[in-house]
Amino acid sequence: MLVAAAAWLGWQELWAHGGDRPLAWRDVTARTLADPPRSELVVFGDREALRRALTEGGRSATVPPIDFARREAILVAAGPRSSGAYELEVVAVTEERRRIVVSIRERTPSLARPGAARLAFPFRLITIERRDKDVALDWRGRP
Repeated sequence: MLVAAAAWLGWQELWAHGGDRPLAWRDVTARTLADPPRSELVVFGDREALRRALTEGGRSATVPPIDFARREAILVAAGPRSSGAYELEVVAVTEERRRIVVSIRERTPSLARPGAARLAFPFRLITIERRDKDVALDWRGRP
């Protein structure tokens, strides 16, 4: 039993989550007006589902043009924050054998960059070529 567990763990780390290579992505955040209300990672395969998610609860939003026949959209949201100085940065998008990993770094206010005290909803909306893989999130440096 112990050998089987060790083999499974080895398979997960060395094969399933291995073979990683950078994946091309496009950031369409600047063309998107939205305030995603909660911390989440969501993958969208069509425009209507993305529109519904961004306008949930009567919020207003704009959805940028995305070729959903060839691409899928990935929304990474941090949830509500108390300053406009919070922001998310896409560090990398990596394709592994069985999944796509989106690495995000959250920048926080500092004494040098305190930002305005206001309710903010930092997010990133990126697109990648369609893949038949799960998408995972890797938060780097998140407080």
